[in-house]
Amino acid sequence: MPFTAWQAILGLGLFFVLIGIACVSWNRKETRTYYTSLASRRDVKEFITHEPKRPWLGAWGIGGRISLVIGGMLLGAAAVLWLVFF
Repeated sequence: MPFTAWQAILGLGLFFVLIGIACVSWNRKETRTYYTSLASRRDVKEFITHEPKRPWLGAWGIGGRISLVIGGMLLGAAAVLWLVFF
């Protein structure tokens, strides 16, 4: 396997890990901002009970976790290829 093949896999793994970290961070920021804005309102029932559920608040977190798993698998594959061929 050429040297550039495992480098490409390593680069994609790093890209997915960075995107995953960014998505998870964005999810935490958006969730905190949303519920902080609810706390400042007069009716705080939704803030206390988190009802109704807002699925769009968790979408960034789920996508980020998926990206972290894919990135971790690619980084592992690149490490194995590097060890096997060098």
